[in-house]
Amino acid sequence: MNISTQSLHSTLASLVGAGVRPAADTDSVAGVRPQVVVEPANEEEVAAVLAFANTEGLHVLVRGGGTQLALGFPPTGGDILLSTARLNGIVEHVPHDLVVTAQAGLRLTELQATLAKSKQWLALDPTLPVEATIGGIVATNATGPRRLRYGGVRDQIIGVRVVLADGTIAKGGGKVVKNVAGYDLPKLFTGALGTLGVIVAATFRLYPLPVTSRTVQITTSTLAPLGDLAVRILGSTLVPTVIDIQGDTTHRTYTMGVRFEMGQEAVAAQTDTLLAMGAELGEGTAQTLEGEAETQFWAALAHETTTSHTQTMLTLKANLLPTDVTHWLTHVERLCEQQHIRATWYAHAGHGLVTVRLAGDDTALLSATSTLRHIAGEQQGSVVVTEAPLGLDLDVWGPVPALAVMRNLKMRFDPKNTLNPGRFVGGL
Repeated sequence: MNISTQSLHSTLASLVGAGVRPAADTDSVAGVRPQVVVEPANEEEVAAVLAFANTEGLHVLVRGGGTQLALGFPPTGGDILLSTARLNGIVEHVPHDLVVTAQAGLRLTELQATLAKSKQWLALDPTLPVEATIGGIVATNATGPRRLRYGGVRDQIIGVRVVLADGTIAKGGGKVVKNVAGYDLPKLFTGALGTLGVIVAATFRLYPLPVTSRTVQITTSTLAPLGDLAVRILGSTLVPTVIDIQGDTTHRTYTMGVRFEMGQEAVAAQTDTLLAMGAELGEGTAQTLEGEAETQFWAALAHETTTSHTQTMLTLKANLLPTDVTHWLTHVERLCEQQHIRATWYAHAGHGLVTVRLAGDDTALLSATSTLRHIAGEQQGSVVVTEAPLGLDLDVWGPVPALAVMRNLKMRFDPKNTLNPGRFVGGL
C-alpha cells in the first residue's frame, strides 16, 4: 500500500463522511485484516471509494452480512473492507407485476417480511443465518431446498445495478420479467464472489405465497430406499417444492422430507399419493406434518449436528445429478468408516446439491476430499469446499473447465485486481 493508514482514513472520510472507521479483528476476512472499514450510504459513494482504490492500487474486500466469508480462498490483499450495511432499503416493489428491486445490504428476512404483507415472497430460501443479505446471496449464488420448484438465484434475478472496480456504475437486465435486451450482467455477477464488481441493488421476479403447505416425513434405517423414492418422485406426476434427505454416520438413521405447497385439495391428493409410494418401501415410518410441527421439522432437518471441537471440521458442497446422490453419499459413508471421519450431511435430493460436514484429522480430510471430488467428477458432478480451517492446504474450488473464460472476464472488469483479490476460482 502506497498510502498511510491515517491518510487512507482521511481520504475515505471525505468520500463517505461518518461511514468509515478503523478495522478491528472481527473485520478480518479469512485471516486478512483490512486497514479500514467503509460503509457507503449510496451507490455514488461506493463508486467514489472504488475509483479511489483503483487509482491508488489498493485492494478492496466486500462484505454483506458476513455469513459466507469462509467461502473461497483467503484474499491475497485487503486494504479496505467495503460494507453494504447502509445500502439496506427496498428501491421499488410493484405487486401487480410480481417484481421487487432491493439494495444489496438488505437482509433477506426483512425483505420477505415486507413482501408477505402483499402475500408475495422471493422464492429463495438458503440455509443461512438471519444476517444474510441480498447482495451476499447473489454474489455467492446461495440456494436452498425450494430450488427444486422455483430455481436458483440465476432463475429469479432479472436486473442488477453494480459498481465496477474503476467506479463506473453499470446496470443490466430490467424491471420486467420478459426483458432480455443487452449483456446478461445479472447472471454474470451471480456467484462471482464480488470479484467483478460490487452489487448495489438487484431486481427479482416474485411468487404468490403458497396457500397450503404440508410435508411427508419418512424415516428409515438404510439410505438406498429413500434415494430410490426420490428418483421415483421426480419421474412421477407429483409436484413437490422440496425433496430433502438428512443423515449422519453416527446414528445411521435417515430422514426424508417432501414438501408440497399449493391449493388445499391438491396438497391432500399429492401427500396421499406419496404416502402410498412410501408404504411400498417395506421399511421405515411415514407421517404428514403441517403447521408448527412442519416448521419445526424443517428447522431441525437443516440444523448441523455438533461435532467434536478437538478435530478439524470441513464443509463440502457437492453438485450432482439427482440420480447420483445416493451413489455419492454411499461413498461418503464408506470413506468415513475407513478413515475414522464423522459426517453429517443434508441432501437436496430433488436437484442434486449436497452439503456434507466432516470431522477428522487433517490427513484424512484431505484424502477424503480428493476422493469424493474424483467420484463426483466421474459423473459430471463437482465438489467445492465451502468452509475449512485456515492453513489447511487444499484447493477449495477444484478443477474449473471454464477457468480461461473467467480469467478473461476478470481482466475485462477488474484489470488491476482491485476487488476481492485471490478469492475466486484459480486465485482470481
